[in-house]
Amino acid sequence: MNASVVPDEARRRARLPIRVLHLRDSPWVDGPGRTILETGSHLDPNRVEYHIGVLVSDERGQHPLVDAARARGLSVLALPDPGGFGGSLVRRVIDAIDRLQIDIVHTSEFRTNLIAKLCSRKRRFVHVATAHGWIANTLKRRLVRFADKFLLGRCDHVVLVSEATRRLVPRWWLPDARATVLHNALVLGAYGRDVVTAPRKAVDTRGEVVLLNVGRLSPEKGQEMLLRALHALTPKWPNVRLKFAGIGPLEAHLKSIAQELGLADRVEFLGFVKDMPKLYAEVDLVVQSSYTEGLPNVILEAAYLRVPIVATAVGGTAEVVRHGYSAWLIEPRLEALIGGIDAFLSNPAMFVHYAERAHADIVERFSFDARTERLTQLYESLLARTRP
Repeated sequence: MNASVVPDEARRRARLPIRVLHLRDSPWVDGPGRTILETGSHLDPNRVEYHIGVLVSDERGQHPLVDAARARGLSVLALPDPGGFGGSLVRRVIDAIDRLQIDIVHTSEFRTNLIAKLCSRKRRFVHVATAHGWIANTLKRRLVRFADKFLLGRCDHVVLVSEATRRLVPRWWLPDARATVLHNALVLGAYGRDVVTAPRKAVDTRGEVVLLNVGRLSPEKGQEMLLRALHALTPKWPNVRLKFAGIGPLEAHLKSIAQELGLADRVEFLGFVKDMPKLYAEVDLVVQSSYTEGLPNVILEAAYLRVPIVATAVGGTAEVVRHGYSAWLIEPRLEALIGGIDAFLSNPAMFVHYAERAHADIVERFSFDARTERLTQLYESLLARTRP
């Protein structure tokens, strides 16, 4: 009999591959999006059959995550999304669960967490949610954070991307038995393979020095503070330039601030960058100016490619790099940011040494193969509890 039509209990008894539907309410190949793609590419299909469900508001528009999944040959469902939490979207997800005989629904953010919870009223499955952290710079976002933490307490299991994120959800609400810290990781040997083996260009502070900030152009990323830090450093370091890689709602505001501070000719907004390793190879320092993070992929990437790092010690950043050993970590304050960048410009050789240590740490502790095996074992453990 074809496995796709084996009755549910019989299929469970036969211990066929665990069937996972990972729901994502974002079209972007951002940090969580890349993690989903790499997970689908690395899971052993004999153990886990992995399907990606992307909520799509415009079926005729471009959807980078859907396109990227298809380009990799992954199973991806573009689920028409009318918005909100209406019954039509829930029915579409339930139809996918039925058709694919899904064992585990894995969700990535508040909206998919809630959709899965609504689906669980009609169908039986194991619900796993990943908590990447929360942005709470508006009243609406603070309310969403509260509601999302409430939902996490109702999930069968929660994956958190850092110990710092774990500390944000009280254990009386989410016991350790239902929580797993699973750091983001890199595909070692594949990510930036041409860059990681090439020697980096020497830093010459007498010439042009290029700083890079990577991430969504949004208040929580502290990019306005970074512009003001660059302005404060200009009298001492007039040859420093800054590049922003990313898009977001703050772009026009940041451009106006750069103009206001007289930095327009020294600040470049690159938008979405497809080939990040190539960009990392061209810059001298990565600066993370965020006020909040989960576990930032940019720090993993920069560290692996031996790019010196100055970063705010927020979220799980300090779980990837260590201050004064593999990076320069600071408080998310303007004076500290100015001091961190000045420390690099004053002694770039020390930061190059840090970058070598950072690379070694990534190789030792952040392999995507190891992460995939841990996730597979988690899926198997969770489903074993429901199997007869």
